[in-house]
Amino acid sequence: MELKFIGRGAAFNPKEGSNSAFFVDDNRLFIIDCGESVFAQLYENKFLDKFSEINVLITHTHSDHIGSLGTLIMYVYLCLKKKVNIVIPTQAKQLKNSIKDIVNAFGCDDSVYAFVEENKYDNIYTEFKSIRFLKTAHQKGMDCYGILFNTDNGVVYFSGDTNELTNVENLIKSGTKIDKLYMEATSVNTPDNWHLYIG
Repeated sequence: MELKFIGRGAAFNPKEGSNSAFFVDDNRLFIIDCGESVFAQLYENKFLDKFSEINVLITHTHSDHIGSLGTLIMYVYLCLKKKVNIVIPTQAKQLKNSIKDIVNAFGCDDSVYAFVEENKYDNIYTEFKSIRFLKTAHQKGMDCYGILFNTDNGVVYFSGDTNELTNVENLIKSGTKIDKLYMEATSVNTPDNWHLYIG
């Protein structure tokens, strides 16, 4: 399983686009994060129209990770006559409520999208066996997650925004076979950094 990136910029680096990745599994699209620039890029490339199912996984609710989710939901519902599935951690009431509040503020009530818990995706796709959200540290007081995909070739981990390596260290210590790691990092080194310093 390999992720392709829609954008790789941080919140204040619009030239690189909002950090977002995707993969396709049997005509079903999986998008990781949907920041301010993501919908426009998907729309301009006429990318959304060809999929039977559109699934979105959100690592956290900063606008560069969720800013165009409302537009995506409404486009898929009104123009493609489908609902976006928002994949959420099984025990993450705060993240679910935060996403719901944000998309409701965008004018999307729960009749135009669906929340689907991560374990509902177990053992039904070809690219992965399961999806699991792993808590990580980013901004204090905000639920933030990395995403772990279990595949036939080992795990694929997408860190989301983080300032720690705990999830990767735990995978290594447990002897888990790792296929790919997608880690967010920054060249900025400041005290109380919200992001992982590349050094």
